[in-house]
Formats: sequence, C-alpha cells, structure tokens
Amino acid sequence: PVPAPAPAPTEKYTLKDFVTEVQQACGAKVDGIAGPETLSKTVTLSAKYNKKHAAVKAVQKRLYALGYVEVGKADGEAGPKFTSAVAHFQQDNGCAVDGVITKRNKTWKKLLELA
Repeated sequence: PVPAPAPAPTEKYTLKDFVTEVQQACGAKVDGIAGPETLSKTVTLSAKYNKKHAAVKAVQKRLYALGYVEVGKADGEAGPKFTSAVAHFQQDNGCAVDGVITKRNKTWKKLLELA
C-alpha cells in the first residue's frame, strides 16, 4: 500500500509567532519584533546545552515551517533530529555548520531574520 501523504500544517507558523515565542522563552520584551534586545537574551541551544529550554520548541516549529521537516514533531527537546535540521539550516544560510545554535550567533540572527 502507498503511504498516506504527510498532513499539511494546519496553521502557518509565522516569523512573528516564532519571535514572540522566543521572546517569552528567553525573558525578552514580548512584542513579536526581533531586535537587539531579543538577540541579547537568546541562549545556546543544542543536544548538549539547554536541550529542553523553552526556546527549543519554537525553533523546532520555525525550522519545520521553513521546510526543514527532518526536525520532526516539535517536542521541546533538542535531539538528533534537531541537530540535523539545524545543521541543514546553517548550511543553507551561510552559517558555521555544527548543529548548535549559539547565543547571539549568526544562526540566531538568520532564524530571527535579523541578518
């Protein structure tokens, strides 16, 4: 039997949704607009550091919305799928490819569309 196609996302996860969730997770002023304060509050996210930080789920949803579906279901835990999707995003966006989103680095800037 042919497997059923993956269901389409029921709602679009916008940049503003992502920024708002990151701001809430990192303790920045919540206005849905990324800027220097939002960036200054971001934390390193990886399978080693802050793997269950509140911002992980937002990043998972953002990567999925951007087409990095290998990230899988947003479960709030940075594991192998998270690392793989982050590395793929980094490769496509001219960042250092290590699967780690480091505090205030280019990957955060690209995810928040500040760069």
